[in-house]
Amino acid sequence: MEVNFYQNGKGLEKRQWAFNPLLFQSMAFVGNQFPDGGYVSFTLESGGEVHAIIHFSVEESGWVSLPKSPFGGVSASEEVNEPDVRLLANAVLRKSEGRPLTVFLPYTGYLSTTGSWFSNSLREAGFTVAFQDTQQYIEVSVERSLSESMHDSQLRRLAKCEKAGFLFAEEPFEHLAEIYSFIEACRTEQSIPLNISLEVLRKSWVNMKGSYNLFVVRDQEEVIAACITVTVSREVLYYFLPAASAAYSQFSPMVMLIFNLYKWAQKSNYRLIDLGRASIEGEVQEGLREFKDRMGGVKGYSVCLRKR
Repeated sequence: MEVNFYQNGKGLEKRQWAFNPLLFQSMAFVGNQFPDGGYVSFTLESGGEVHAIIHFSVEESGWVSLPKSPFGGVSASEEVNEPDVRLLANAVLRKSEGRPLTVFLPYTGYLSTTGSWFSNSLREAGFTVAFQDTQQYIEVSVERSLSESMHDSQLRRLAKCEKAGFLFAEEPFEHLAEIYSFIEACRTEQSIPLNISLEVLRKSWVNMKGSYNLFVVRDQEEVIAACITVTVSREVLYYFLPAASAAYSQFSPMVMLIFNLYKWAQKSNYRLIDLGRASIEGEVQEGLREFKDRMGGVKGYSVCLRKR
């Protein structure tokens, strides 16, 4: 394996790929996030094919992998081994020429991320853990209903939603603006900022066709809960921008949404639903963590590594 370096993706469009990278390391995603450039990429290549890739946003404060996605880090083929990963990590350190480096790593249970090898290589090179976030996920099994993992209190809320006649549905792209407005209103009510605009979300949906889906729970015509999912890989579905109406808090319609999202993921052959972080820079949001836990979420961790 040899390491190659690219600026703003120039030259990468001519390369063949030995694997399908996770969405957040794909050229489609990075090109969408950095339409005016401002990023660098390192690859492991063999036989004219790319076997691993990591991107860094070029910031005034240093290089960051990646600030505009849930995580950065490495995406790699099954052929990549630990010495290859060390080779890649050392190349990043040499090329950065003393710049501060930040790497937001995914939950270690993700496939195609080189597991702990890259993290270990960076720590040996002097990186330290800036913080560790609590990450929760649901393992999807075709033989098992999510109800087997849910807390009794959530099962009661699910039954209450079903008795009220609420309906779960996958919505078309044409409803994105309506649902985004609902999510924005819910977030504003809770003083939680949205980290993506409707324009960027719409652009991402169009440019990465097939990667985004929209799900809601409605009380007749009224949207009372919603989320957007992102297909990170063939195995992983990412739970993004969840929101529920405070007026329906007695029902907790997000319980109904996640329960049915799990059934949808079963039929679509996903292995994992990534529920995202339940902490902000290491500070746990206990209410969110408890909700995901009661929905059958299993706790894991993702770390942010830095070298200054």
